[in-house]
Amino acid sequence: MHNVRKLILVFVCLIPVLGFSQEKIEREKRVDEKEVPKAAIEWLYDAFEEIKKPKWYQEFFESGYSFEAKFFKDGRYFSVEFDSLGIIQDVEIEMPLDEILPEVQKNLTAYWEETYSDFKLIKIQRQYSGDPDDLEDFFDENEVENILERYEIEYIGKEKDGVEQIWEATFDAQGKFISKRVVVVRIMDNLIF
Repeated sequence: MHNVRKLILVFVCLIPVLGFSQEKIEREKRVDEKEVPKAAIEWLYDAFEEIKKPKWYQEFFESGYSFEAKFFKDGRYFSVEFDSLGIIQDVEIEMPLDEILPEVQKNLTAYWEETYSDFKLIKIQRQYSGDPDDLEDFFDENEVENILERYEIEYIGKEKDGVEQIWEATFDAQGKFISKRVVVVRIMDNLIF
């Protein structure tokens, strides 16, 4: 009977999360570089010639999986995502809020204040995407042609009705809202009672 109560409690806690159609449910595991598609490895070392040993992850989500290289460079955390075939998707660089231009900060803050009764930032990443060759030139040679810049921001938002959620939202380079999804935190893969 005790286990049934725990199961009911877990289900009741998940009801608010299950009510949203757009969720970020991911699981990642560390992998050896030899398990990563060759195209991803080659792109990474061409774009970031000076990095030594990135940590590679395979990320599983609702519609499939991808590979991600994570490393520290120039005082920043980088995350480089590739699709399952090793084609570059985007590069994200973690940054503090005070490095974002004041007019962009103003737009971000306006969105949060209009949407939530309270909010707290967890992580800000500047996201770069584009054609693989253009992205490589951007990071290797500082060429900015055809690069799409956005912000991916994780935060806790307390809605007007008092419900608090962890969100991952995407904003354009000017700080205008594009989309968001609930982050479902997975503490463990299997619940043990």
